[in-house]
This record gives sequence, C-alpha cells and structure tokens, in this order.
Amino acid sequence: MRARTKTEADLAQVEGYATADFTGAEKAVLRFTEAFYHDHRSVADDVWDELKRHYTGPEVLEIAWTVATYIMFGKLISTR
Repeated sequence: MRARTKTEADLAQVEGYATADFTGAEKAVLRFTEAFYHDHRSVADDVWDELKRHYTGPEVLEIAWTVATYIMFGKLISTR
C-alpha cells in the first residue's frame, strides 16, 4: 500500500469522507472502517467488494485486522 502524508485538514474531513478529497482506495478503507465499527458481523458484500477492487487479498486482511485492533483498543481504553 502506498502511504500518503496526512494533514490536519485531511483528518478534519474523515467524518464526511464520501464527499471529501480522498482517493477511491482511501474512501474504501474509511467506508469499511465505518461499517465494521457499527456491526462487525454484518459488513455488506459491496463494502468488501469495494476494498477488493483497490487492494489484494493479503492487504484486505491486513486492513481488517488493523481496523479491528484499533477498535478493540479504543473500547478497552474506555472500559472502567
């Protein structure tokens, strides 16, 4: 995967990623992240298909693992 330097302006656009100035591949990851966060058991097929259009099988697995890990850490940190 090609890394892109993120700026504060990029980060401010994440919530409205669908219409923001992100690449198609970046939007696919953000869409997956949103779907996975809301219900990891029922990410729609079209969300997976969009990821697969931009990334290889191993890359999709890495993205899913990374997203799951960050979500888990976030939930763990906020646990009392």
